[in-house]
Amino acid sequence: MVHRESELLERETESALIKSTIEGMERGGGLLLVKGVAGTGKSRLLAEIHTAANKAGLAVTSARGTEFEQDFAFGVVRQLFEELAFKADRTPRESLWAGPARQARDVIDAISGAGEPGDFAVLHGLYWLTINACQDRPLVLAIDDLQWCDRPSLRYLAYLLPRIETQPVLVAVAVRTGERGTDERLLQHIVSAPALAELNPKELSAQATARLLEQVMQGEVEEEFAATSHRATGGNPLLLRELGLTFTAQGVSASDSNAGRVADLGGLAVAHLVASRLTALPKACAPLARAVAVLGDRTPLMRAARLAGQDSISQALECALLLEQRGIVRIDEVYGSPALSFVHPLVRNAIYETLDRTDRTTSHHRAALLLRESGSPPEQVAYHLMKIPATMDPRAVTDLRAAAAAAAARGAPESAYVYLRRSLDESLEGEERRAVLLEAGKTALLFDVVTGARLLQEAWDDADPVERADIAPYLGMAYIYLARPDAGVDVQKTTISGLAIDADDDLRKRLQASLLSSSTWYVPGRDDIVECLPELHDLPHGDSFGDRLLYCAVAGRNTALGDPSGVLRARETLADETFVGQADPNGPLACGWWSLAAADDGASIASLDNAVKRAHVGGSLFTLASVYIHRGYTLLWHGDLAGAEQDGRETIRVGQLNGSGVARLLGSTVLAEALIEQGHLDEAEQALAEVGITTETCPPGPVYLSLTALSLLQDVRGDYETALDIARQAEEACWLYQIRNPAVADWRTPAALALHHLGRDSEARAVADENLELARRWGAPRTLGRALRVSGLVSPEQERMERFDEAIAVLKDSPAHLEYAKALLDLGTALRRAGQRNDARLPLRQALDLATRCGAAPVADRAGAELTTVGARRRRTALTGPGALTPSERRVADLAATGRTNRQIAQALFVTPKTVEVHLSNCYRKLCVTSRAELPAALKSS
Repeated sequence: MVHRESELLERETESALIKSTIEGMERGGGLLLVKGVAGTGKSRLLAEIHTAANKAGLAVTSARGTEFEQDFAFGVVRQLFEELAFKADRTPRESLWAGPARQARDVIDAISGAGEPGDFAVLHGLYWLTINACQDRPLVLAIDDLQWCDRPSLRYLAYLLPRIETQPVLVAVAVRTGERGTDERLLQHIVSAPALAELNPKELSAQATARLLEQVMQGEVEEEFAATSHRATGGNPLLLRELGLTFTAQGVSASDSNAGRVADLGGLAVAHLVASRLTALPKACAPLARAVAVLGDRTPLMRAARLAGQDSISQALECALLLEQRGIVRIDEVYGSPALSFVHPLVRNAIYETLDRTDRTTSHHRAALLLRESGSPPEQVAYHLMKIPATMDPRAVTDLRAAAAAAAARGAPESAYVYLRRSLDESLEGEERRAVLLEAGKTALLFDVVTGARLLQEAWDDADPVERADIAPYLGMAYIYLARPDAGVDVQKTTISGLAIDADDDLRKRLQASLLSSSTWYVPGRDDIVECLPELHDLPHGDSFGDRLLYCAVAGRNTALGDPSGVLRARETLADETFVGQADPNGPLACGWWSLAAADDGASIASLDNAVKRAHVGGSLFTLASVYIHRGYTLLWHGDLAGAEQDGRETIRVGQLNGSGVARLLGSTVLAEALIEQGHLDEAEQALAEVGITTETCPPGPVYLSLTALSLLQDVRGDYETALDIARQAEEACWLYQIRNPAVADWRTPAALALHHLGRDSEARAVADENLELARRWGAPRTLGRALRVSGLVSPEQERMERFDEAIAVLKDSPAHLEYAKALLDLGTALRRAGQRNDARLPLRQALDLATRCGAAPVADRAGAELTTVGARRRRTALTGPGALTPSERRVADLAATGRTNRQIAQALFVTPKTVEVHLSNCYRKLCVTSRAELPAALKSS
């Protein structure tokens, strides 16, 4: 049973945009945004999109956010994909869940799957569910009242939109302006995305008002009646419709003689108009309408009838038909049975407002009991428990905690937290209250660090020493995220000192590792941290989990100080994939990754690749951000600029989704450095500026990496005075945070180069010599080779060749390909200037080849120009052969050579199909092939 839509009036521009957008979907998808105040016809335009898409043979699924269900985890997502899955035949239905999409199945299905994926794993699964759904034909996701969409569904849309540019997926959303949303940050992130089209419906003219009233009242509308109606409603289509339906229900015609009655009725709110129509219906209709208002849209008719106290299903159906005829509800078919929804949220509000406080409380409690008795999902029961006073239901805490667990398992921490927060309003005491506080605090940390820290602090204050040990790592990291590192350190130190002498040794080591790892990178000027852990200076060998965490934390601390003594143990620890899979990537494990990456150890990238896979299968957004940051820097230091850029952008997107300022800062920094090396200087400057890093501004916190990147950018631009000034700021930040190792933050390189270009060579050599001494102590090829190269650039001419030769010898067999290319380029340039033109050609050609493979256009251009100067013929075409492939291209080519499709490659590498298409196109060009069948032979050629 479908409500008949009225003719679309004065929406010619909007209709044309809808038509052109639908027709263009084969070229790719995106956002179609409908914005306007309440009642201007946004829902009607979404219906038009639905109709146009159906006529074009597209798959369409729809959903609506509701003001009363904002905490129902993935409520909008479920509406979208339940409908899609239900309509599909069995085989297509199963294909929807192919590949990573299975990770999101628990969000849609009531059947519990194996394991509990994290919030990011669910987002990744939902993305692939969407891609699977559009394989046979383009897909339209139509969402009304986006401002009331639940947070997990908003996060899904924010994750989806940047990834469907080349996919046949249209996300059509309607947003009511002037209405505060469920999550303003996420909502603005979505509606600010580049839209394929934006529709802004306006009020109707007097002429269109008359036409609409004719459709609603099904008769002639006289001129004065129409004009008065237009003045009374302002041309608002919804108010006009309600006005017409009310007059029809009262038997009032649209004649000029009744125009005076419009003034009396037209100024009334929708609530009064709906109430007047409801009173004209049989007595049994009102209880059914109120039951639907309590239970929400898409309520099964049988359930609404039970809450309304109607035992006869035939009587309930008769009432529902009358309510539909009067334009109050809509009857849909859900899973083959009739379900009731209101025609508009304002109509639902109008019915709900007829219930006084006592009636609402009683109705919601009865609804909770009804749902509990029928075995409904705990989140449905919890929704109604949230509407009644605390202590009213003795089983409330049990149901609320069950709902929180279900929401957390579906990757919806915000919804889980709401239920836990409500549990705390009940009469909880002692251990049970501490358990809920801890659970709520840990959950809140995933999206609201302030709230999470407050709850964890309350739990920590009331806990015994052993319980505090469970809380301290989370609370300590929360304070660091809140830029209160001293508070975080003090909590962890107090917890450690509060443990009994005979306390579990492994527990103590875990706490020590957490304290040391968090303080290494984020806490300035706290020498007392190491002083309170004297045993770390001579750490004995052990195999417990706490021992391994300590090895990573100590390695990270030593790495920051430039001491390589912890690298070996970090390598041994990270070789244990079981340990890596159990450890938190935001804690000591991250120190181990930093240590290996800074030491140019090949084990780092393998460990990080595996961590990315785990994060996509069962990780949270915070987990993924940490992994992407560390892999991004590792790829950058290896010279894989495309891979580093991709990980930097992904980190920023994750930071936007979970609100992590630290993730956005570090993601923007690694992105900026990758862009600088590729020659995209304006983009790099913008990436840093978006997190407040400019030549004039700098936020507080651990910005030593960001300032180093900005100094490098100014050096490349030729603004040496500014580069030097910012390098000095980076120096101050490094000293404050005790970062001594140039392998981590090398502010000395841009400082030395700036001083050299400013003609201050003696100062430049002093800085370069200090850098070289520190690099020799650390010993890793990338850091030492760079220090040697920079030392050569600022040294007297007679010493340069020796420095460059040593740099090349150090870098030749290392993974630091871009740094090797720069050393070759500088050697070739020095040989050319010394008149050794023939000797210069080989290093310059090698530099050109390596720089091109890395995607470092400025280095490649310089090498090409030098080759021209020495009389060597420059290539007229791009490099070809397997050696010309970037690391990212090689990974794609290897998988394509095994016969995998683009979608399978994208799933294996955790990238979008568009990224695979771009890489594969480059592979075909560089390998001089035209199909996958030719790839195996081409990849084996030399």
